Amino acid sequence: MKKKTVSLLLCAAVLICTLAVTACGDSTPAVMTLDGHSVTAAMYHYWASGAKGGYISKYEDVENTDEYWQSELTEGKTAAEYFDELTLDSIKTNLVGMKLFDDYGLSLDKDETDSISDYVKDLVKEYADGSKSTMNTVLGEYGINLSLLEQIYREESKLTKVYDYLYGDGGAEAVTDDELEQYYQDYYVHFQLIYINNAYQYVTDSEGNMVTDDDGYYKTEDLEASVKAEKDAAVASVKEKLASGEDFDSLYEQYSEFKGYSGGYYYSASRQYSDLLFYQLIKAASEVEIGETASLETDTGAYILKRLSLDEGAWKSSENADFFPTDGDSTYKDSVNQYKFREKIKSYYEDITVDEEAIKEFSIALVTPCYSF
Repeated sequence: MKKKTVSLLLCAAVLICTLAVTACGDSTPAVMTLDGHSVTAAMYHYWASGAKGGYISKYEDVENTDEYWQSELTEGKTAAEYFDELTLDSIKTNLVGMKLFDDYGLSLDKDETDSISDYVKDLVKEYADGSKSTMNTVLGEYGINLSLLEQIYREESKLTKVYDYLYGDGGAEAVTDDELEQYYQDYYVHFQLIYINNAYQYVTDSEGNMVTDDDGYYKTEDLEASVKAEKDAAVASVKEKLASGEDFDSLYEQYSEFKGYSGGYYYSASRQYSDLLFYQLIKAASEVEIGETASLETDTGAYILKRLSLDEGAWKSSENADFFPTDGDSTYKDSVNQYKFREKIKSYYEDITVDEEAIKEFSIALVTPCYSF
C-alpha cells in the first residue's frame, strides 16, 4: 500500500513532534478529545502499534503485507479499513475511561503507581540491558519514550479502575438478577445437537495409542473410505427421518456420538469462543425457529441441531454451569457486567472529537507492530 502523500509542513510537524517525544515526553498534538481529556498523536501511535501486534498474533490469517492490508476483508472494506475502525473504537474506550475516572473522583494509590513504575523499570532491564537511552530508541518505533509509556500505563489503568468502581463487588452499577435474565433471553440460543464424526479419525501407533504432534495435540487423518461411507449414510438417515417427522430426541439417542449435555447447549454470539465452530452453530440455530432443525457440515464432522426454547432462569442452574460459569476468570455475571460497561462506554463515542486526517498517519497498514510493551 502506498503511503498517502503529505505536505512538507506536515512532515516537518511530525519530525518536530517525534523529536519532542524523544527528548522530554509528550508534546504531540491532540488527535482525539472528550470533555477536556485528550489522546495525543504519540499515544494514538503507540496504541495503534499495540493493536496491530495483537491482530497479527491473534488471527492466523492476518499478514503484515501491503497486499493483505489492501485486500477486501468485508464487502467494500479493506483489511486496513476494518482494523483501523476496531483500533479507533479501542482508543476511544481508553479516552472515555480517562473522563469517567475523573467524573467519579477516582484515584490511583501509591501502590498502584509504584507497581507501574517498577514494571517499566523491569522492561528496561529485560529489553535494553538497563539502558534508558536504548529503551527510548526501541520505543521510538512506536512514537513514544519511557516517560510517555509510564503515563500511558497509568491512563490504561484508569479504565480498569472505573470498571471495578462500577461493576466490582458492591459496584455502583453491578448487574442485577433481572439484568442477568434479560441478557440471557436477548442474546442466547438453546439447542440440542446430534453429532456424527464423518470427517476424521485419530492417528494411532502399533499398540493403538493416539499419537500427538510436536505441540501435544492428537494427530488426525481422513477416515477410511468404508467408514466414511458408513458415517455419511448415518447423517443422511438422520436428515431423512427428521424430514419424515421422527422424534429428534430418539434420533439423538440412537445416532449422536457425543451426549455430554442432555439438557442441550446454551451459546451466545456476544461471548468469545476459542473455535469458529461455536459461532457457526450459533448462527445455524439462530436462523431457525424454536422446534425447527438445521444441519452443519464442518471439517470436524456433521452437526444436526434442533433449536429449543430458553427456559427461564437456566443461567442459575448448576447443570448449565459450563455455559454460565459462576467461578473462574470469566463468569456469566462478568460477561454481562462487561456488556453493560461496553454499552456505557460506547454511549460517549458520539461526543468524541477525532482529527480524522491526523490519525490516517497511524493506520494499521503503516505503523510498526508492537508485541512486547
